[in-house]
Amino acid sequence: MLKKMWTVVAVLYGASIFAQEVPIHRVDVTPDPANKPFLAVDLPDYCTVPDGTTLDPQSGVIYINCPNYAPRTADGKKVNPAILGCFGKDNQFRKLLEYPVHPKSGEVGPMGIALGPDGNLYVCDNQFFIEPKGSVASRILRVVMKDGQPTGKVDVVVDGLRLANAILWHDNVLYVTDTQIPTKAYGLGGIWRFQANEVVGTKETLVVNPACDKHLMATCPVKKIGRMDNAGLDGMTWAWGAIYCGNFGDGMMFRVDIANDGKATVTKILDDDDFQCCDGIFYDAATDKIYIDDSQANGIRTLDKNHNHGWLWVNDDTDGSNGLLDQPAECIVRDGVLYIVNFDWTFPGLKNTVSTDAPHSVSGIRLSK
Repeated sequence: MLKKMWTVVAVLYGASIFAQEVPIHRVDVTPDPANKPFLAVDLPDYCTVPDGTTLDPQSGVIYINCPNYAPRTADGKKVNPAILGCFGKDNQFRKLLEYPVHPKSGEVGPMGIALGPDGNLYVCDNQFFIEPKGSVASRILRVVMKDGQPTGKVDVVVDGLRLANAILWHDNVLYVTDTQIPTKAYGLGGIWRFQANEVVGTKETLVVNPACDKHLMATCPVKKIGRMDNAGLDGMTWAWGAIYCGNFGDGMMFRVDIANDGKATVTKILDDDDFQCCDGIFYDAATDKIYIDDSQANGIRTLDKNHNHGWLWVNDDTDGSNGLLDQPAECIVRDGVLYIVNFDWTFPGLKNTVSTDAPHSVSGIRLSK
């Protein structure tokens, strides 16, 4: 059964071999014990696969998406529906909303999430993992909020993405990473760019085409590594006057400078064999660093403004007990603590070998300046 599951995941992410045949790239890191993670949020049993987060700076509440792609029943249906939740400064999880499903696929996959200038939440609905596999059916949703709570109204503002992943608002512009732009090349990720007036307060859905659309601002290639994962751009953050982003499949990172006319200049800043996976990333102004979730290594990497990189923490394969990392996928900083979401849905070649085992957790690391 486990081998069958790995086969499905391999097909989804473009790998062609079983997980047990994929060598796991080991990094020789002895982490500073001062950075040892602790269990920050103990998620309920129905939050098996948590993902994206965003912070409301006014209330200090962190909103969190749980797409819950796994586990599934024998006939392939999700055991747990996809939900929106939150945790305040007490770190107690609260369920806010069960997402409405896509009318065709019958499922929804809320991943990246960002608080918009209108006070609503904007969400990447990743349909890539849902039947029919690899379809161009991912969407951007708008969760209408009032007084910090969802009203129950969820609008589709953009349709036609392939693997909608991370989402970012900056200067009234919405940016979205697409991990699997259709291409004949080995792998290609992209960044979508939408003006606020195209998605805020709109009633009609904007339909885009990854093959030829002005909203596709930039693309970044993926190289072949031993893990044979062609997943492109995943995490994204704004730092030092530009977008920083990275590939899940090979760990390469890029700086994307954007001119006044919206044209993007992409510069590769990191291509190191010691760093082979970039999932979620977050810039923290207090420490002036970018923090990078390395799902393959079960670690958190760092990047400074001179593009020097290092490790904050790495641990071996665990179930997440006591706050240790269990396939970190997203991170966010609040009050000097780095909150790390443990995705715990393994892909070929990652350290994590068992999906959705309890505890389902958000780890924490106290940062020092």
